[in-house]
Amino acid sequence: MSQEIVRCPYCVSGGEFRPMFRRSKKSFVCVGCGHTATPGFLYSKCHCSRCRKLNRIASRLSRERPDLARTS
Repeated sequence: MSQEIVRCPYCVSGGEFRPMFRRSKKSFVCVGCGHTATPGFLYSKCHCSRCRKLNRIASRLSRERPDLARTS
């Protein structure tokens, strides 16, 4: 049986994205930045500082440029 490896999209270690540690049966956490991931759950939210920053930028852009917002 293969071990599932989930990597943090923000932290790099040794030239690769840093592997995240299993927090529970379905969720993972990065010890470097606190990013959380739940593979298979598309709408799960992460509250790490980097994800919050990206959400603020996306919200600001969607307010400033509604023509770029998704319509689907």
